[in-house]
Amino acid sequence: MAQYEAGEKLRELKTFIDTCVGDEIAQTLTTQMKHIALSLDSQFMGNGCQLMRLRYQASLVFDNFPHLSYSPAVLFANIGAWLMDHDPDREAGEQLANPVIEMTPVDDTHTTISIDVAFEEPVSVTEDATGPIYWRGKQWRIDTYDIWVAETLGNFTTGLR
Repeated sequence: MAQYEAGEKLRELKTFIDTCVGDEIAQTLTTQMKHIALSLDSQFMGNGCQLMRLRYQASLVFDNFPHLSYSPAVLFANIGAWLMDHDPDREAGEQLANPVIEMTPVDDTHTTISIDVAFEEPVSVTEDATGPIYWRGKQWRIDTYDIWVAETLGNFTTGLR
């Protein structure tokens, strides 16, 4: 598995947008993570641990977007479609705000488009004797891992009578 890095969803969305708009327009796109907040709610998941959740505002800005040759409506539709297809946290009741878009005319053929998208993603760690993260008396590294899910439920008691 690939190494997780903060802002993974933002990078994936940018890659998608670059593909949609083409190389020339993609060169005018800059991205940034803002308003970063950490939700400290660790969960052990068998092969690793979700140390916390990272919530941030992704800012995507197109300088000199050629709105006559590429429809901003198509851009917005692609962003919305990507979010619905690739951001399960958004639909899982995480109360993430809908994207906010601002358009500022530059001239008759170009516009500055600013898009803010709220994201939340887990920060997952696995135990590693040489890892750079010191937590609960052990060393860890940021990593992705397989989550084991029970396929059957064996004998159990609820403690209720």
